Amino acid sequence: MLGERGKVLSATIVSGPMAGEKCIYTQEEMHGEHFWKEFLTELRRVEQTETVSIGKREIFVELFQKAPRLVILGGGHVSQPVCQIGKILGFDITVVDDREEFVTKDRFPWADRLLCCDFDCLPDELFRYENTFYVAVTRGHQGDRACARKVLSHPHAYFGMIGSRTKVKITKDALLEEGFSGEKVESMHSPIGLPLGGQLPEEIAVSIMAEIVKEKNRRHTGFADMDVANAVLGGEHGVMLTILSKSGSSPRGTGSKMFLGEGGTSYGSIGGGSVEYTACRDAGHVSGVQVKEYDLSAKDASDLGMICGGHVRVLFERI
Repeated sequence: MLGERGKVLSATIVSGPMAGEKCIYTQEEMHGEHFWKEFLTELRRVEQTETVSIGKREIFVELFQKAPRLVILGGGHVSQPVCQIGKILGFDITVVDDREEFVTKDRFPWADRLLCCDFDCLPDELFRYENTFYVAVTRGHQGDRACARKVLSHPHAYFGMIGSRTKVKITKDALLEEGFSGEKVESMHSPIGLPLGGQLPEEIAVSIMAEIVKEKNRRHTGFADMDVANAVLGGEHGVMLTILSKSGSSPRGTGSKMFLGEGGTSYGSIGGGSVEYTACRDAGHVSGVQVKEYDLSAKDASDLGMICGGHVRVLFERI
């Protein structure tokens, strides 16, 4: 699912009724037991890796994302430096224009895909990957409106539209008249980009990509250690340790994982040092799902290999 959608979330009940139950979901689908459906509305409001309370349950939500995609809608002079900077930043890039001469390898040597089609007929495959950032830089408000209509109808990571405030207002008013909610319309980043005062195409491109980077890094994501993933997918049995929350100087963040195989092999890390040693020792007594807290005074922190005090909550799951 992650490879197809680019973004998935997992939810684990860590305390309360049905502790240990899990589901995987996106904005459009869910895989898990039927009871999860009553929680989906609230879960889909969670945008990053964190622990939330729903009713009498404490639920740990993890956001996982694959490489981001950038879809540039319009092949004009601003699009070229946007494409170049986007490639430097590691985006998979598609450029779309309704003029064949504007979507060529000569103009966009950094693009992964070039597509010539009318903006009213954008193909559905452009909108199946939720971790996609859309930039509308078409030559007129009709093209912008067609792009906005399509993007706002699908889950996406970001949608920005270039243009004057007058042009933007015309497009937004038209979308509201077509029935799009005010919340969806106002989610558009328009006028696009951070206010850097740029005038040249390259300067405007920097402001656009700076805003995209800011938005991309706004959410805390889960850390998918491939050694941990491969051990579990390979059928090993053992105990999974996951940091639910932390404060102070713990070197690993929320969502960091470590897997202890029954044969004694370990994969990943939740921070190393005596904290990890203590947690690994505690893991030997876990039979199902359990949460342990390590509340460290300055003295405890020194004893456990930390520079200063802190608080770490670790989820233990026998797999």
